[in-house]
Amino acid sequence: MTHLPLFSVLRSLQLWPRPRLSRREAILEATIRVVGRSGFRQASLDEIAAEAGVSPAGVRRSFEDKHECFLAAYDVLVERLFLDVEHRCDPDLEWHERVEAGLARILDRLAADGALARTAVVEVAAVGPEARRRHWEALARFGRFLEEGRALAAGRELPESIALMSAGAVAGLIFEELRAGRTETLPAMLPDLLFAMLVPFVGPRVAADEMRRAAEAVA
Repeated sequence: MTHLPLFSVLRSLQLWPRPRLSRREAILEATIRVVGRSGFRQASLDEIAAEAGVSPAGVRRSFEDKHECFLAAYDVLVERLFLDVEHRCDPDLEWHERVEAGLARILDRLAADGALARTAVVEVAAVGPEARRRHWEALARFGRFLEEGRALAAGRELPESIALMSAGAVAGLIFEELRAGRTETLPAMLPDLLFAMLVPFVGPRVAADEMRRAAEAVA
């Protein structure tokens, strides 16, 4: 996956003064909005152009087709989410606290922006093999946040891909909520999703304790 310059991602998070968007940046932002609203199959380059405030010819000068445009927009979106999570996670927190903070931030961000959420989690599955590959790579990157949890397994043997499996299971549950149109309920899922993410590493008792604590915090 192509990684964006840090300056560009900081601007997207409003952690840096944001100048006028370039034509390419405006098109990518518009793609996230349009695909999230209309779905990838129904979205058109003309609709994206109108959303971006540029001519259809301007879009076609920047991208060969809708597929290429989506892939570039998806890369922007993923980098934005990663930087957001990293910015919110205090490295001085315990591992399970960082996991909770990062997961909570993702859920809040998706719940606050339904178009972004559907583009990132639901529509990417409809775009084709290359988009699914990038989505899988994104899950693997999120999974690497969990690898430190192996030290808490107390001698229990864990599958080599346990972190990816855990991230994938949580992503699947989020997918089902979004597909059902329940975007606003995502933050309330934090306790259950936290349990699913922690249990392979710390066991059911400790994971249940953390789940109950998180439930009290979001109640």
